[in-house]
Amino acid sequence: MELPGFRLKDVETKPDGRRYMVAENDSTSVVVSLTLESIPAGSSASPCRKSLEQKAKTSPFKVQDVQYSKATDFDVMQYMVPKVAGKEVNQKSVFACRFYDNAYIDLHISKVNFAPADDSLFADVINSMRIDNVQRSSMDFMGEGSRLYLEHDYKRAIGPYSQALEMEKLDPKLDRRLWYVLVDNLGMSYGISGDLNKAKETFEYGVSKDPSYPLFYYNLACTYAEMGNSNEATSYLKKAFDYKANTLPGEVMPDPRQDDSFKKMMKNKEFRELAESLVRTH
Repeated sequence: MELPGFRLKDVETKPDGRRYMVAENDSTSVVVSLTLESIPAGSSASPCRKSLEQKAKTSPFKVQDVQYSKATDFDVMQYMVPKVAGKEVNQKSVFACRFYDNAYIDLHISKVNFAPADDSLFADVINSMRIDNVQRSSMDFMGEGSRLYLEHDYKRAIGPYSQALEMEKLDPKLDRRLWYVLVDNLGMSYGISGDLNKAKETFEYGVSKDPSYPLFYYNLACTYAEMGNSNEATSYLKKAFDYKANTLPGEVMPDPRQDDSFKKMMKNKEFRELAESLVRTH
């Protein structure tokens, strides 16, 4: 999908395996979410039209002006939600779906305070959709993520990096060094973009797979420091230097005294002395 002007808010794989993305355009207030769900080969998929009808029937809000149509190969439904909890919202929702190659594609576009002139905004999103038949590898996604990462476009790097990691979880292909880079860069992309919880989750996954790699601990220490949790930050920083000998050839342990993540903590004498000791004795 081509979504110029949109800000990626989330991209993840749900516990049930569904791939999920949500983005928002801050200037137009249009929100787009897309879900990709795997359909077992040989199973009989219910027509998209039926699933759209079910959405209209089970909406938690009172809907009006329900309409059905087709756009290229997608079934489309739209409706209006005038009020939510008694408050005027005038929200328009457009849903589009399609089955393709054992996958169910489910698109949702919405906008509050809708005006007829906004119809083109919805059309632009639907018309930008295309299906990529090329089988991409985790290395392909990592390359795309790294290009964006090196351009300091950390938010956009999250998508391809996370896709690469999900593929690696299912079918590992990357060598050891590249896998470390993937986890580190994805975690840091989350952290720099402000999603510290996702950063923590990513580095914790890295530790779960290799509890002896020091930079996972170091980045966890940075993440906890950014969260304001000095106790956990200190604990993980110690672990990072305990495993310093396991850095890869050519890698250098960062100096916490010079790291912006620990800037506030360096004002504390006890932490400052600890940082000095770790750097000096390791």
